[in-house]
Amino acid sequence: MTIDTQTVEQIEAQVAELLKLKEQKLEASKAVDLETVRKLCKQHGFTATNLRGFLATKGKGKVAKKTVGNKNTPAKKTTKSK
Repeated sequence: MTIDTQTVEQIEAQVAELLKLKEQKLEASKAVDLETVRKLCKQHGFTATNLRGFLATKGKGKVAKKTVGNKNTPAKKTTKSK
């Protein structure tokens, strides 16, 4: 069956099957790849700091609040109108 004669449903089924197969292959190679990374980190002395841009992070972290004005400036004096 060529691509021209396949229906959209058939193509979507093939894509889903390929994605499932890809996930299985990645899971199977994960342990071996992790061991390779550990070995190379030990061999070359890599630290988390060296790999900072390549390692996953736990979250975005805290976002600083935006302040209006400077905290170090004294409060403005108001004058009373008569």
